[in-house]
Amino acid sequence: MNELLGLWGKETQHFHLLSPDHVMAAVEGLGKRLTGRIMALNSLENRVYDVELASQSDFGKGFAPSNVVVKFYRPGRWSKDQILEEHKFLATLIDFEVPVVAPLEFNGATLHQHPETNLWFALFPKVMGRLKDELIKEEIDQVGRLIGRIHNIGSSGKFTHRFSLNPQTFVKASRMELERIKPVEHMSFVHYTKLLEQLEVLLEPMFAHVEVQRIHGDFHRGNIVWTSDGPKAVDFDDCITGPVEQDLWLLFPGQDEDGMKDRERFLDAYKEMTRKDMVKMNLTEPLRTMRMVHFNAWITKRWEDHSFQRMFPQFPTANYWDQQLIDLRVQMGLIQDRYGMGFV
Repeated sequence: MNELLGLWGKETQHFHLLSPDHVMAAVEGLGKRLTGRIMALNSLENRVYDVELASQSDFGKGFAPSNVVVKFYRPGRWSKDQILEEHKFLATLIDFEVPVVAPLEFNGATLHQHPETNLWFALFPKVMGRLKDELIKEEIDQVGRLIGRIHNIGSSGKFTHRFSLNPQTFVKASRMELERIKPVEHMSFVHYTKLLEQLEVLLEPMFAHVEVQRIHGDFHRGNIVWTSDGPKAVDFDDCITGPVEQDLWLLFPGQDEDGMKDRERFLDAYKEMTRKDMVKMNLTEPLRTMRMVHFNAWITKRWEDHSFQRMFPQFPTANYWDQQLIDLRVQMGLIQDRYGMGFV
């Protein structure tokens, strides 16, 4: 029960008091002089800024010499130990020359606390590259090998503070939050939460004996930056203990013929790097469904943050929950057909 509640943490404090002056003072407090130019980057969960340095620094090949990215972690989501485990995982990946973006170290530390707001923050080098919506064959091979290398290192150690991806933490914990907060009064919402109880029963045996390890947790195309040297994996904020399939289905979630061909090519490159020939992608639909449920609970938990209200204005409407109920029933039907298991 503690892990279920701990997945969400205490009531989220907002970032309303975090000003540009706070951001610049945090960076300058680590010994970096700034020009005063600062730009907020897209991030709902945390607060992330691109800040310009007054003098250039050598952060390595592929990184901007005059900018750093400062990330303020949302309070109440991760503990200090959990954030440090993320940083330690990234440092290990860097030690093995895996192309990821790890936090910069100042005075022997990668995680720092802003004295006025008490927010935890970290500085990262700014990658010079771009995102890609479509991948050609060679790029599919590259990302297959990249996540394969991440998983090779991930399997060599364990998280002790970060959570596990399973039906208890992603379905039961989500249902508990939805029922506790009750963001809407629509009957479709009531039916939705009742159906989640059946989903828990449906998924439990599927994850009972699943092999798990350290994974990225959110490996989609928005978290792969393409540089002149190839792809770099970014944003390990959701790194977690879970089945490797979680990092494999998100990149090619489509079920059309072209999407399945791309996934097969991706998996071939992945298996060549990892020798994980046993990966069959049997958990794709269960994992997709768990992500959908977790997404709704995430919005519910953050609803008092006005940025979420602006991003998801349809969330408190009857139409939204009518569709969520339909989608959940469809997903449970797919799982039932795949595994030959029924639900009431």
